[in-house]
Amino acid sequence: MRLLTKTSLYYLVLSIPMLLLSGFVCYYVITQEVKDSNNELLLNRKIQIVQYLKNNDTVALHFIVNSGEAQIKRVSKFNSQLAGKTIFSDTLILDKAENEMAPNRIITTVVPIGKENYQIKIWRSTLEFDELIEGILSLLAIILLFLFIISILINFWVSKTLWKPFNTTVTSLETFSASTNKLPSFEKTSIKEFAALNNSLNTMMEKMIADYNSQKRFTENASHEIQTPLAVIKSKIDLLMQSDNLKAYEMKLIAGIDDACFKLTRLNQSLLLLTKIENRQFKIAEKVSIVGIIDHSLLLFDEQIKASKLTVSKNIEEDFSIDINPDLCLILINNLVQNAIRHNIEGGSIVFFIENHSVTISNTGKEESLDTTTLFERFQKKSTCHLSIGLGLSIAKEIAEVSGLTLDYKYVSDRHHFKLTTR
Repeated sequence: MRLLTKTSLYYLVLSIPMLLLSGFVCYYVITQEVKDSNNELLLNRKIQIVQYLKNNDTVALHFIVNSGEAQIKRVSKFNSQLAGKTIFSDTLILDKAENEMAPNRIITTVVPIGKENYQIKIWRSTLEFDELIEGILSLLAIILLFLFIISILINFWVSKTLWKPFNTTVTSLETFSASTNKLPSFEKTSIKEFAALNNSLNTMMEKMIADYNSQKRFTENASHEIQTPLAVIKSKIDLLMQSDNLKAYEMKLIAGIDDACFKLTRLNQSLLLLTKIENRQFKIAEKVSIVGIIDHSLLLFDEQIKASKLTVSKNIEEDFSIDINPDLCLILINNLVQNAIRHNIEGGSIVFFIENHSVTISNTGKEESLDTTTLFERFQKKSTCHLSIGLGLSIAKEIAEVSGLTLDYKYVSDRHHFKLTTR
């Protein structure tokens, strides 16, 4: 959800109780104003009737009484409680036009006129509260709908104009890569916050490019400097092994040194490969057929498969084709196949399940699940093979992540399953 959309939603949610509170205030103010207005009109009407009584204007009095808005009658005994008092009250009176009881405001008083006492009752129709509440709620609903529409329009306008520099910055960051040695160009803006963000990002990316280049040079130099003495050591060992003056014990020691040198060379190459993968130094991606890569890998490890007497089968529903660097894809599949061979048992099996969006490599092996918490960590050796350096699955995991794939492990039905799927 966009920031502006979420902000607008908060405003709308918070405005609902505010509108309801405003509705109650409006209801109270309107009813109070109507009541005060009716009271004032009734008092004026009372004063007018009292004046008619004093002037003995029977025609006017008869007209008022016949209009059904007042009642005037003589009282024989002066009510001391009503003397000089005006009492307001609410009552229900039948509305003949609507044929229903309607709310009315009524004033009652007793006034002495000459030697007679007159009780005067005057009433006036007032607002029906249920209709008033319905009207106020309808008005609030219209206001809320209006606010919602205005919020959407403002959100669209602000997102298109004020947030344009920010969106441009986000787009530039998505395409930024330190390996290109090129800073993205940010749009100039008069908004101080966006300008400060762009300046901070420029500074940060300059440092990222410098750190990347420094790390790249160090990795390349270190790999080269390590590889050179390893090659010298290897050549010297080969010369020693060709000597005829070596005893069996000395030959065994030299063979151990040669094996350690070989593992050190592989370790150096693997660490260099991991660094290149993490730094995204493999750029070119193309459509690669996993079936073809698996066939190439099985051909490469054919001797090891035969030596372990493994049976290999493929269940292909549909070719799994992905956009990936071909070299990385080959390393990924090779490492998974090699893992399935090394962790297998003699006379075991390897099965490939290939679908449209996934490939699963299933193999027999140790009859217990591997520790998934450390399985893909570096230097976590699960094999007793002296050639293993504990980086194969770690490299496979890194390649999968940078290539938009997910590598998962499960132990089901006494078989180990490694599954590659597209995200």
